[in-house]
Amino acid sequence: MKTKNKSINKIGTDSDNFDEIHGTTIKNTTITNKFNQDNLQNILSQPDESEIEKIKEVIPKSQNLKIEIISSTTEPKGSILIINPLGLENGKRKSNDGISYFGYEENTKNPTIDYLIKPREKQYDERFLGKHFQIRFNPNDLKYYLKDLGHGFGTFIKITNWIEIKNNFLLNIGENYIVFTIGLEDEILLSENYSNKNNENYDNMLNVKIFSGDIKHGIVSFLPEKSPITIGRSQDCEILIDDNMLSRVHCTIDFKNEKWYIIDGTINEEGNVKNSTNGTWIYAFEDTLIKDKMTFKANHNLFICSLIDKDDIS
Repeated sequence: MKTKNKSINKIGTDSDNFDEIHGTTIKNTTITNKFNQDNLQNILSQPDESEIEKIKEVIPKSQNLKIEIISSTTEPKGSILIINPLGLENGKRKSNDGISYFGYEENTKNPTIDYLIKPREKQYDERFLGKHFQIRFNPNDLKYYLKDLGHGFGTFIKITNWIEIKNNFLLNIGENYIVFTIGLEDEILLSENYSNKNNENYDNMLNVKIFSGDIKHGIVSFLPEKSPITIGRSQDCEILIDDNMLSRVHCTIDFKNEKWYIIDGTINEEGNVKNSTNGTWIYAFEDTLIKDKMTFKANHNLFICSLIDKDDIS
């Protein structure tokens, strides 16, 4: 039996300026800016000559990556980008180093970015300058990896299966960002409403921090026995968010095998998943394996990935 968590009230959002493609507006960038600044410390170094030679050796047995722009406010819908193991074909850097950079820069005489993501006029500011994300080919496993690089407004991957919630896990649903931490936090210990601080093992406590725009709505915590936990705009959800871009049950969290997991949508009695309308999106803060049909978004662009044989560009 699920126990309703009474420590959180209905959370409201103002969706007047909502970007239906990305689910992110200028006012929503405070939390991603912090993650982006932290992420700047973890950008991978450029491959050396030996790694580039290794990439060249495995090209005959490697696939290409096709990326289609399926929605955008600045790019033609249906535009196709082809990335081979050495990088984006017809990329502006022409470096052939196994990395493709996406972002925006004004000086294009000595490009540092392979594909320019143009800003909307009302959206442009200095936060948009720089490398938004990279796609890197790994010659060891012949796979492509996506990672956000700390500029723009974040790169998010659509969840399609159960995935493990890690510490400082950042999620985007509708106009809301959700940060998850695991364990007992000082913010909880200092709470006047918090009791039994020394009576239970809180190592697996899940803490949920919700941000709508620049507003933080406090922290809500769940012990494993309170799972499963639902998030959405239904009164029956453990975490209720008043956002018309959310489904009634937008995503579901469960604790199993001593770990927390999340999936988009709701689970029926037969164990089948009913996905949300607008998706649940995880921040690409680390190298994430690109799988066939994976969907991701960066700023106002929505992309879908396909792994293809080198002769197939259809």
